[in-house]
Amino acid sequence: MERLNKLEERIIQSSQKSWLDEYPNMLTISDLMEILGIKRTKASELLNREDFPVFRLAGTKIPKHLFVRWIESHTEWLEKNTNFSTPKAI
Repeated sequence: MERLNKLEERIIQSSQKSWLDEYPNMLTISDLMEILGIKRTKASELLNREDFPVFRLAGTKIPKHLFVRWIESHTEWLEKNTNFSTPKAI
């Protein structure tokens, strides 16, 4: 429950001027891995999900605003698969 509360705090902060502002509007795979505290294998799994917002026209890019929306809708996946709610990821 505590992890969920921390995750909810993070999501609320992301809608304000926050830690996410340091990243570009189009995130790279490296950005994604850093933000979520995951390795390339888990990032690839995420990028291959049908519901994950990714553009592959000029390399692999993730629109930051759609990524935030995805986070808001997929807290259970994040809790099971990432370090997103730990202090390291903040």
